[in-house]
Amino acid sequence: MQWLSRTFLLLACGAGVAAQEMPSTYPEVTRHLIGEARRITATATREVADRETWEPLRARRLEELRDSLGLLPWPQKTPLNPQVTRVLDKGDYVVEMVAFESLPKVYVTANLFLPKRRDGRVPAIIYVCGHAFSEHGNKTAYQRHGISLARNGYAAIILDSIQTAELFGTHHGVGRQRFLDWFSRAYTPAGIEVWNAIRAIDYLESRPEVDASRIGMTGRSGGAAMTWFTAAVDGRIKAAAPIMGISTYAANLEADTQRGHCDCMFPINFPRQDMLHQGALIAPRPLLMAHGIKDALFPVPGYREFERVIGGLFASYGHPERFRNIEVDTGHADSDYLREEAIAFFDRHLMGRPARKLRMDYENTPAEELSVFRGSPPADARNHLAHEILLPVPEFDPPLTLADWETRRSRLLKALREKVLPAPAAPASVPMIRRMAPVAGQPWRELEIDTDEGLSVRAFIRRPAKTDGALPALLYIASEGEELRDIDGILSAAHRRNASVRMVVYPRATGLTPLRRTHALGLLRNAMHIGHSLDSLRLHDVLRAVEALRAEPGVDPARIMLAGEGVAAGLAIYAAILDERIEQVALIRPPVTHSDGPVFLGVLRHLDLPEAVALVAPRRVSFYERIPEPYEAARKVFDLYGRPERLFLTMHFEGLLEGLANHGFASGN
Repeated sequence: MQWLSRTFLLLACGAGVAAQEMPSTYPEVTRHLIGEARRITATATREVADRETWEPLRARRLEELRDSLGLLPWPQKTPLNPQVTRVLDKGDYVVEMVAFESLPKVYVTANLFLPKRRDGRVPAIIYVCGHAFSEHGNKTAYQRHGISLARNGYAAIILDSIQTAELFGTHHGVGRQRFLDWFSRAYTPAGIEVWNAIRAIDYLESRPEVDASRIGMTGRSGGAAMTWFTAAVDGRIKAAAPIMGISTYAANLEADTQRGHCDCMFPINFPRQDMLHQGALIAPRPLLMAHGIKDALFPVPGYREFERVIGGLFASYGHPERFRNIEVDTGHADSDYLREEAIAFFDRHLMGRPARKLRMDYENTPAEELSVFRGSPPADARNHLAHEILLPVPEFDPPLTLADWETRRSRLLKALREKVLPAPAAPASVPMIRRMAPVAGQPWRELEIDTDEGLSVRAFIRRPAKTDGALPALLYIASEGEELRDIDGILSAAHRRNASVRMVVYPRATGLTPLRRTHALGLLRNAMHIGHSLDSLRLHDVLRAVEALRAEPGVDPARIMLAGEGVAAGLAIYAAILDERIEQVALIRPPVTHSDGPVFLGVLRHLDLPEAVALVAPRRVSFYERIPEPYEAARKVFDLYGRPERLFLTMHFEGLLEGLANHGFASGN
C-alpha cells in the first residue's frame, strides 16, 4: 500500500481545526440549536420513510437542494473549451492531462485515465478528491483510484477541487478565513464543485471512448460530499459510491462536527433539509457508502440512522440490493479494501457483471508529471472569484415609479419571509416576561423574555415614575459586550426628559461576556445547519422583545422606536421590515453592506442594506451622527412616497421619541 508511505496526509475537509471541545459561553443557545437539528432530522425521517411519502415531495426537495447549492437556476452551460496538454502512455492505460472551463475562465484541471484495451465504449467514473495537498493538484494524491479503474475497464476522470488545484481557490472562506459574506450570499464551495462535476459529465459525454449511459461517481471525504450532492441533483449519475461523508444534522450538532469540517461539506441549509434527503434524492439508483467507526467527522449514530432510514426507502422501491453501507474499523482513512469494494460495486451496477478478480496493483506517477499546466496556469483564471460569479449581488437601482417599487417591495418581502428570515418555531402568544430585581445603583429593572422554546434573553427596562396616558417607547438592541452604562450615555437625553419607556434587549449570545471568536463561529456554522444564522436568531429575539414592550403598561403600541449600533442597527432595520407596526428606527453607525453584517443566509441574493432601509419607507429612518453615502439611494424611495424628510440625520434620541424629525428645538429644554 504505497499510498500510506507518502509524506502528505489525506486530510478531511477542514482537518487541522482544533478537535478539543471548548465549553460554550452560552450553553442554552447550543442546546436550542441541537433541539432544532433533531426536529429537522425527525421531519426528514418521516418524509423519506417510503416511496409513498417521499415521491410527492421529491421535486420540491430537489429544487431546494439546488437552491441551497447556489445552482437554481442552473448556470449557463458556456463552452467547455477543453484542452489536453499532454498524454502519458503507462502500458495498459494512458493518462491525459485535461483542462476545461466550467464557467468562463473558471478552469477545472483533471487527469483522465483510459484503458488501452476497449471493446467499444466503456463506462466512466468521476472521482472527486478529498483535501490532499499538492502544488500539482489533489488529483495526484488519488491517482491510485484512476489507475485501478482504468486497469479494470473504466474511463476515470479525477477532478481537482478548487481548494487544492493548480489554480487558487478556497473552500475555507467561513470556517477559517471568516468570509462571512459567503453565508449572506448563501454560497457554499460545494456549489462550484458540483457544477464542475456536472460539466465533467458533459465533457465525458463528448468523448468517443465513453458510454454516456453508464456514468458513476465516487470520492472520499470532501469527494464523498460532492458525490452525494452531484448524484442527488443530476440523474446522469447512474451509480454513486460516496466514501466517508454522511450523517444526520441531529448527530452532527450533538457532536459539534463543524469544528472539523470545511465549508464545502454542506449546502446552505435555509430549506431546513437533512442529509437524509440527499440519499432519498439518489434512490432508487444504486448507492454504496462506507464509514469508519473511529471517524469523529461522521458520528456513528448519524450514519447508522441514515443507513436504517435510507435502507428502508430502497426496500420500499423494491430494490434493497441497490443500497449498502460498509462499516470499517478505522478512522477517516482511505484503504485498498474500500477502493476494491467501490470497483466491485460499479461492476455490478454499470457493467452488469458478476464478481471477478480485480487488478488492484498500481505504481504512482510523480505528481509533477500529472500537472496539466506545469506551474504556468492561464493568467486570466477566475477560480478565486467563484462566489461572485455564481452568486452576484444585485444592484440597488430604485424604480422610477411608486407602482414599480411596490411590486419589487412585495417580491422582496416574500423572499425575506419565506427564505431568508423564516420565523423559528416559537409560541405565537405574547412572550412571557419574568421580572427580576432592580439593577444595583441604577434605575433599571432586569427582565427575562422567553423567545424560543427553552430559551430566554435578558432585557432591562426603565419608565417614568408617573405615567400620564400612553407613552412612546424605545427598544435599544445591545451589541456583543455593550454595557448598560455605555447605552445610558447614548440615551442620556431621553433619560433626562424621562417621558418614555426605554427597554434594552440583549439577544441570544449577546451579553456582558463577549463571545470568543471560536464560539461565535461555531454557533454561526451550526445555526446554518438548521436554516438560520446567529443574527437571524437574534432578530427573532428582537421581534419577541418588541411584542413584550408593546404589552408593557403605559406604552403606546403605535409609537415604538428601535435603535442599535453597528450590526445591531442592521437588526433594527429588519425588525422594522418584518413588523410594520414599528414606527421608526434610529441607526447608529450601521454597516453599509451585509458583507460586514448582519449575516442572514442568502440575503445578498436579493438585496443589500441600503435597499433594506428603503423597505422601511415611508416610516421614519434616522441616522445618528452621519448618513453613510450608500444609503442616499434609499432616499429616492422616500421621494416616491412624497416623504423625503423621513430619512434624516439625528443626534438626539429625545427628539425622535417625541416625534421631532428636525433640529429645531432647544437642546437645553
